[in-house]
Amino acid sequence: MNDKIIAALLAVLIALGGWTLSRTFSLSQDMVLVKEKVTQIEEDLDTAVRDSRANKNKKKKRKKKKKQD
Repeated sequence: MNDKIIAALLAVLIALGGWTLSRTFSLSQDMVLVKEKVTQIEEDLDTAVRDSRANKNKKKKRKKKKKQD
């Protein structure tokens, strides 16, 4: 009787360990995808800010040229 209880508990522990491992791996993969998306958004934002600054500098130069004429 004790052997069956120990075997059942061992089976439950192994099942829970497997479930925990698969869940951890799944969360790890999700985190990698989220990090990649964040990196891409940061790169897009940096590009947009850089382009915005470049456009502001061009407008300032045009205004200065108009004032000089």
